[in-house]
Amino acid sequence: MRDHDHQEGAAERRRHKRLGTCRALIEERRLVEKSLGVQLCANPNCDMLLHLYEAEPEGFAVYQSALCTVANIPYSSAHRWTATIATRKILMRRLDLRDKRRVTVRLVPPVKEALDRIMDEASTAAIDFVDRCTIDTDSI
Repeated sequence: MRDHDHQEGAAERRRHKRLGTCRALIEERRLVEKSLGVQLCANPNCDMLLHLYEAEPEGFAVYQSALCTVANIPYSSAHRWTATIATRKILMRRLDLRDKRRVTVRLVPPVKEALDRIMDEASTAAIDFVDRCTIDTDSI
């Protein structure tokens, strides 16, 4: 039983760290857009994937209409984007059973797992960078 509790605790810490890394990447994108402009640094696909990744561990449903807001694109563009990548098996779209006018969007498990690995690697890279900065400030 104790080993099981330890594994659950480790999994929860990993989930929390990945979520923190995702939020840091979202904030970094907002800072770049604020400083350089949305048009210069627009990447709606990345914005939508990060939003979907962030929402899943929190248990939030993401509606297709919300993705257009996150990515600063028109609703019709978000609709086309989600339809296109749903056929490529990157995400799943489902009609909301409570409100049939809305469509929920989720990442498919292999994409979620790939983003897990990306968050792990991004976190490690950030820690390594900070370590290098504190050790040798002349080489930055």
